[in-house]
Amino acid sequence: MLFCILCFAVSIIVGSCATSQNPDKMVFERFCGTWANSAYQEGTGQLRPAAKLIFNPDGTWLRYQEMEYAGPAVFGYYIVNKRWTDSEGNSWYLIETYMTQTQRTFYNLLKLDKSNSVYEIQSSNIDYPTEINPNDWHSQYRIYFRY
Repeated sequence: MLFCILCFAVSIIVGSCATSQNPDKMVFERFCGTWANSAYQEGTGQLRPAAKLIFNPDGTWLRYQEMEYAGPAVFGYYIVNKRWTDSEGNSWYLIETYMTQTQRTFYNLLKLDKSNSVYEIQSSNIDYPTEINPNDWHSQYRIYFRY
């Protein structure tokens, strides 16, 4: 019961951040939407990367194992804890994601290229990664494209 109350509160708080009165509305407009990588459909097993991710402005996200699945394999909530722009115009985010099925929290460093078409993410279940590095064996690297 307490978990349901906390999830509801997080969804209201994050959802209210995406309103037009919030000067940081751009935070949500940049990374919300559908992101996909069809190459991730090829693998098997539970640890296979999702082929498609959907981030909604209300603080919810959906994960699809296949590009055309009717329903998500996993869903949950997210919180944007920090956002900045680097000297090249790329947007960076520290995002905490919560998976409702597994009741696990992940800490994500997200990079959106300046054209808002490439989404790179480094994820860890321990703490926020400090860099985007496909070869880091302490955390998971994924790349997605605007769908």
